[in-house]
Amino acid sequence: MFRIAICDDEAYFRRREKELIEKHMKKKRCACQIDLYSSGEEILNNEDSVLKYDMVFLDVSMEEMDGMKAAEKIRQISAGVYIVFVTAYITYVLEGYKVGAVRYLLKEEDSLENALKECLDTITAQMAYGKVMCTFSSANGKKSVPADSILYVESRLHKVVFYVMEDGVKEYSRYDKLDTVEQELGKHGFCRTHQSFLVNMSYAVGVERYRISLVNGMEIHISKKYYKNVEKEYIQHQGEI
Repeated sequence: MFRIAICDDEAYFRRREKELIEKHMKKKRCACQIDLYSSGEEILNNEDSVLKYDMVFLDVSMEEMDGMKAAEKIRQISAGVYIVFVTAYITYVLEGYKVGAVRYLLKEEDSLENALKECLDTITAQMAYGKVMCTFSSANGKKSVPADSILYVESRLHKVVFYVMEDGVKEYSRYDKLDTVEQELGKHGFCRTHQSFLVNMSYAVGVERYRISLVNGMEIHISKKYYKNVEKEYIQHQGEI
């Protein structure tokens, strides 16, 4: 299921973009959920809501908070969401690259549909390529979640607990060692902060002695042993956003 947000203060284009996206995704047999927002303030009203989206389509020229400012705030919350600008103006293309926008589409009726198709095909292909999944056993069978939705991992007794951004934060656990999980996820943006914690740096918003702050307001302890490396990883990751 692809989760998509469309944010535009023009009702016609909100509906039109939704119609075109649904049409193409249905043709590709890709299930999707599309939510509509009329302003930057509305989509940013709840940080957890932003985190659930795979793609956000933003109009640049909106009243009060424009699309560029909204994109900057969205990027502070989520490093992984794909941001696409859909606008009548091409003035801000270069600024779009600063927030990691993947496309800049013009509101031209004769070209918008094809532009959206190409954009969606590119994003879905990138999402499918190299997607790292973590699997858990439960009473209902096996459950798999994408690694980039994991907020952090905690070692607890003989289990490791995965805190997953899934309409809020949900917990999944399995019998394993945190050292093993670190080997599995370390190359995918996760950083050891403590003997008991492994944090997804995509969700880090600040590092101070001796704690790391996450987008949902949580703070995870950093032991002295790991502090310098965590600080280095945080600075490096912020530079990549």
